[in-house]
Amino acid sequence: MPRASTLFPGHADAIRRWKLGHQVFHLKLIVMNSTLVELHAACGSAHWEDAERLLHRLTCLYDAATASMKYAADFPPHAYRDLIRPSMDEPFLSPGFSGTLNHDHGLMLDHLRELRTRLRQHRDAGTLPRSTTRAAKALWSAQARNRRHHLLVCERFVPGGESQLREFLGRQDTADH
Repeated sequence: MPRASTLFPGHADAIRRWKLGHQVFHLKLIVMNSTLVELHAACGSAHWEDAERLLHRLTCLYDAATASMKYAADFPPHAYRDLIRPSMDEPFLSPGFSGTLNHDHGLMLDHLRELRTRLRQHRDAGTLPRSTTRAAKALWSAQARNRRHHLLVCERFVPGGESQLREFLGRQDTADH
């Protein structure tokens, strides 16, 4: 089979970065989910030292995920427009494809919502140590940095544009009326 550099001259680095960056992100996502399961158990049994260690691990993983995202998107916007984005549309993928449809990503978001609720309950009951609160705030800051960076990447590649999922849903709304 021909190499990407032969088939897509000038885009081989973009393809490699996009694929590797997303593969590495997915590995981090799996570790994040297993860490969140451990963290729920630590919070449930009020093992705050363990909880803080796991919160710090999650913070590092979030920052590492942001670095993976930066790596994955470090190529010219024209390569995204000409090759990467079309590869995420029909006939290669289902219409409306979105990374938000990733099961492991959805699981992570569910775990994080549950964690926020559990930590809030302990805080309200006065059983959450300040050091654990600080560790949780560091995690929420890392999550916010990750989201901001993702929005910057989206804006860089599709200035003022919509995600493929939003475009698809917009077409569906138009077709339904």
